[in-house]
Formats: sequence, C-alpha cells, structure tokens
Amino acid sequence: MRDKFSVSTLPAVALGAVIGTASPALAQSDVVVLDAITLIGTGLPTEVMRNPASITIIESDSIERSAPVSIATLLRDVPGVQISEEGIERVSIRGEDARRVAILIDGQKLTDHTNYGQPILVDPTIIERIEVVRGSASVVSGSRAIGGVINIITKRGAAQPFALSTTAGYISATDGYRYSATASGTVQAGAGALDYRLSYGRMDQENRQTPDGELVPSDVQDRSLSGHLGYRLGRHYFGLKAQSYDLAANVYVGQPGFDIALPKRDLRKVSGFYEGTDLTPWLNRLSVDVYRQTIDREFVNDVSTMAGPMQIDVQSVSVDDQETEGLNLRAEMSFSANTRTVAGLEYEDDQLTTDKVTQTTITPPGFPSTTLRYDRAKIRTFSVFAQHEFDLNEELTATFGARWYDVDADHEASTTDGAGNPTSSNSDSLLLRSAGLVWTPRASLALRANISEGYSYPTLSQLFLTTTAGGEGTTYGNPDLDPETSTTYELGARYDADGWLLDATLFYTKAEDYIVSAPSGPRIFTYENVDEARSWGLEVYAEHEFDRWGLTPYISAALLRRQLRYANGYNTFDSGAPEAAGRIGLRKDWQISDVTGTLDLFLRAESGTDYRDDTGSVTNSAGGYATINLRGDVEFVNGIRLVAELNNLTDRSYQPYGQMPGAERSVNLFLTKSF
Repeated sequence: MRDKFSVSTLPAVALGAVIGTASPALAQSDVVVLDAITLIGTGLPTEVMRNPASITIIESDSIERSAPVSIATLLRDVPGVQISEEGIERVSIRGEDARRVAILIDGQKLTDHTNYGQPILVDPTIIERIEVVRGSASVVSGSRAIGGVINIITKRGAAQPFALSTTAGYISATDGYRYSATASGTVQAGAGALDYRLSYGRMDQENRQTPDGELVPSDVQDRSLSGHLGYRLGRHYFGLKAQSYDLAANVYVGQPGFDIALPKRDLRKVSGFYEGTDLTPWLNRLSVDVYRQTIDREFVNDVSTMAGPMQIDVQSVSVDDQETEGLNLRAEMSFSANTRTVAGLEYEDDQLTTDKVTQTTITPPGFPSTTLRYDRAKIRTFSVFAQHEFDLNEELTATFGARWYDVDADHEASTTDGAGNPTSSNSDSLLLRSAGLVWTPRASLALRANISEGYSYPTLSQLFLTTTAGGEGTTYGNPDLDPETSTTYELGARYDADGWLLDATLFYTKAEDYIVSAPSGPRIFTYENVDEARSWGLEVYAEHEFDRWGLTPYISAALLRRQLRYANGYNTFDSGAPEAAGRIGLRKDWQISDVTGTLDLFLRAESGTDYRDDTGSVTNSAGGYATINLRGDVEFVNGIRLVAELNNLTDRSYQPYGQMPGAERSVNLFLTKSF
C-alpha cells in the first residue's frame, strides 16, 4: 500500500524550515486585484475597483504561484465559480450550467454544440491572466453569457531579445505529470519591434486515487503547441497567433454497464489581429481580429441493460467536425472630457458536421442492428453593440449599453442509413440592454449597482440533431426553440485601504426559456423551452494584511439560493447548486535575503445539495465536505520557482456536486526555471 503521509510530508517540512526563519514581505492577494485594468466588464478600459460588473482578475503572478494542473483548478476559488467534471473539466458560475458560460480566448469565443458546455482548451502555462465576469453579460461579451464569462488572455513575447522558460510538475493523486517549454522575446526590426513566443506542453494523468480506492477509468491527457508573432510600429500593433491543442479523457461513471470515452477533443486555431491607439483626438483605440478554428470531437458511449431474460447492449459513437470563422471589430472613442464610448460588431459562422453510429445488440439472439446518421448544420451570428460611459460628477459614473443580435441557423443536410431526412431552419433577432452606476466617494471605496441581460441561442444539437447517447432513449432536436434569456440585478461594494481589501456583491438573476429534453413518448425526448430559474446570492472576498508579521487572513465565499420552476408548476430549491461554498485561510508572505515565498494554509468547503426533477424525485445529490490544504511557493534569484500544493491533508472521502469523488491526500509539485 502506498504511504500517503510520506508523499505529502517532505515538501511541507522543507517549506516549513524556510518559513521558520523568514522575515515578512509584501503580501499580495491570490485572487482579487482591484487596481487591474480590464475591458471585459464594460468594453472600456476600466479598473476593477470602478467597474459596475462583478469581475475577478487572476493576474500572472497568482497563476505562477499556483500549480498549473489545469485552468479549472486556477478558477475554483473565485466566489460563485464551480467546477464540473464529466471526463473533461468545465466551469459553471452562480449555479448556471457550463453551457451557459461564455469561454473566450483572447476575446474570441470557443463554441460548443453538446449539451455539456465548452471545456477550456488551453494549456495553463501559456496564460497571462484570466478575467471572470459573474452574472449575465451578453451586451459586452455576446451569446452564452447567462451565468458569466471566462476570458483567457495568452502571453505575448518577453521584453528581452530571448528568454527560455521550462515548467515540469508531478501530480501524485493521478501519478501524472505536466511539462512545458517556451521560447520568447522582442527584437528590433526596422522602425518597429518584433515580439515572438513559441510554446509546447504536455500533460498525462492516470486514474484518480481516492481515500476509497481508484476511480477506473478516469485518466486524461492533453498536448499543446502554440505560437505568437507580433510587430509594433509606433501606435500600431499587428499580430498573428496559432494554437494546436489535443485533449482526450475517459469518464468515471461508477455505474456498471455504462461507459463513456472521449478519445478526441482537438482544437486548431489561427487568428490575426490589429490594434491602433490614439489614432485621432477622439479615437482612443481601434481593434480588429479575425480567426478560424476547428474542433474535432469523438464521443463513445456503451450501455448494457437487462430486460427480463434479454441483455440489451447499445454502443453510440459520434464523430463531430466543427468549423468556426469569426470577425470582431471594436472602437473606443472619447468625444468629451467626461464621456467614453465603445462600439463594435461581431460576426461568427459556425458549422457542424456529425456522423453518428448506433449499434444495438439484443441477446438472445445476439444479432446487432446498426443505424447511421449524418447531419450538417450551421449558425450565422451577426451583432452590433455600443456602451457609453459618462461622469455625472467627480464621484458618480454611469454606463449604459445595448447589443442587437441577428441569428440564422440552417439544417443543411441530414440522412439516416443513407435516406434523406427533412431539414429546417431557425432564426432570431433580439435587443439586449445593460446599465450601471458606480459611486466612488473616495479613492479607496466604490459602491455600485448594475443591471445586465444574458442571451444563449440554442445549440445545433438542440435545434436539429438526433442523439441516442445516455441509454435513456432517443432525443430529438426542435427547430422551433427560442433562445434562453436572463436578467441580473446587482449591488456591490469594493474597499481597499489600511491593509483591508473587500469585494462584495448581492445579486438576483431571473432566467427564462431554459432548454431541456422533455419526454414526448416512451423512451422519446424532445428539446423544449419549459423551465425557469430564480437565483439570489452573496459573494464575498475579504482579507486583512498584518504587515508587521507578513500574515494575511482571508475568505472567499459564496451563498446561493436557487429555485427551479418547472413547466408543470412544480418549484424546488433543490437545484443541485450548493447554498454555501468557499475558502478561508491564512497566508504568510516571507523573504530571506533575495529569496521570497508564500505559505498558505486554508480550508475549502461546500454544503451538501440535492437535485429534484419535475416530479419532485431526487435524481442526484452530494454531501457537504471540508478539506484542509496547504500551498507554498519559493522564488529564487536564479530564475527558479518551486510550487508545492498539499491537498486533502486529512485524507477525507468527499464528492462535490457534479464532480468525481475527491482525490486522496496528495501533492502537486512544480518547478519552473527561467533563463
């Protein structure tokens, strides 16, 4: 049997020896940075402190001081954010499913037409920072942003002519590893400067080990290659990015006779962009980007059930090819000293081709029958938006904005066993609005109010496709679906002075026309707009720095009350979203000569929750849990950084809602060397 204690003790002893003789150093928040500038909340460059939206920025320093196991692990302690694991990690916000959260890479959206939501297909070692918007945000960030937005900004070239960075790490809970290498720099080229970056990374994790045993199967692998090339000439910047990311996983179900494999989820992306600053007295910034991305997806589901003396085996295989082309244009303008305006347009052409094979074998007699389905469909989305900000006085700033959507979807071809099927189409046009007010009576305090709307157009699967995966029967698309919509109301406060830092939000969200698969016959389901949801909550991040000792106690927590309203009139607060979740800890920042580091002891906890369907039956549940964890990092003057994370120190058995059972007592140990 593996000695769990020895795995986690050695790094703790080493870090403890260092901390024991350390002097205090400047403490920095792991999550909340209120002076960071971001475009994502209002479309205009605005400090988080003065932003009307609920925003969290995870800066590069925080990312570098964490083990880059995955992007989801970097996000899990943001208030209101939860991780879902269905073989591949996805992110949900404020109780909304992952398919209602917009995922952007450098401001360009990743699209997904499954019923699970878009996974984040990026190597965590190439990220410059992560921007998170909690709550409806479709005016600024486009479709899918009902629960919120995750915008991942990737790194560009290093400041010096040549820099080399390598990262390697061990993940004991899965006997896994991740490594990466990056070469980057900036050199003079004619009248301007050329910057470049080339990165390669790989991760391989075996089955997860838990206090109760091994989860078979639960392995996951990824591989990435990315490049960036940019040229700055005065006020103009031209850039080109390319990305290749391969992901594969086996899904732990814990149910005999039910297997899911995801052999392929591969992204290929190329994008070009232009940024111009201070082009005229009134045009502060102009940005244009174009991109093309393809996602190749393979899904395998095997289901075996008994029906009296007969065994029924159903294997469903889906091979999907998705091609997306897009254009984004944005202009930031200032026509007077107390106003700023941003206006832009977005175009997206998203096409899906899918081949599905369903093989059914009934034993006896044991002869298989096979059904072949082919579909090709596309969605074209065009939208224009504008957001205006004006200062009512020196302390009060108002913003209001709107976005007009025009969407067309077409089922271009469909066959079953070679015979043609009827095809159809869908379209929608809608105006969305937002408004915000921020009062800053002094530089250290901001009070805000915000109203914003969200919009999620049906996926091509929900509109047109027929699926058999899941073993429950056949689900048919519905070309008459309406988009899902939401409205979020928020009140918030931010404070940063005298060692105190606070970011608190009260919110209420009303969501309508939820799309679900509703029964329409024996083992027959059809997607329908039937359900609604109401969500109330409080999100808080607070810390206080005791500079004399280099100690910072902190809390990051979310309280959520969420009601599901079904079409048959049944309402329930058992929505599957935990009513309380968060992290509370004590961070120690230290310095010995030129060596600096951090030690962070924290408790991560979540309340238990149930999920009731429209009949009132509990179909899923999870118990509450709390784990004790320790994270430490050390940065040496020779460009070496060591990060150690000791997880679940008490080796507790637990399973968060929507996730696999938690890992055993384990260590993530990563070493980065920069040249």
